[in-house]
Amino acid sequence: MIKEGITGFNCSNLDGLEDKLELLKKNILGLGKYKINSIYDQNESSNYIRIKLIDYLENKKIDLLINCQYGYFCCVTEDSSWMNLEFIEVPHILEKNITSIFPCLKPEYLNSKLNDMDIRNLSKTEREQIEYWESETKGEVIYNGYD
Repeated sequence: MIKEGITGFNCSNLDGLEDKLELLKKNILGLGKYKINSIYDQNESSNYIRIKLIDYLENKKIDLLINCQYGYFCCVTEDSSWMNLEFIEVPHILEKNITSIFPCLKPEYLNSKLNDMDIRNLSKTEREQIEYWESETKGEVIYNGYD
């Protein structure tokens, strides 16, 4: 079941989000494997922060998404865009070093189809947005670009 406010409507950001983000950045850089290429803050049409990472040991790029209301994080391919997010497994070393700060959501969960039970605790506004944007998966709700 998805928690009320997860969409960013009628809900404030997670308490201590800025401090947790600073700790997250420190942990990622401390691994000696990743470079933070850029950070895109949430805005009026997204409820998540996107951190673009480069694994310079394996020459791979991945993006980390953090839901600003509950702090859930996941990884997506670098070329993913909202409504076309390609959720991928979080590399083990990242998951191990981030889950103490933010809880991790797996691709299987994020790609699973929404049902009425999943959204029953959401506000009327949130349910209207889900219907308007034709969101079909849990991931499209938790990491959305509703405006």
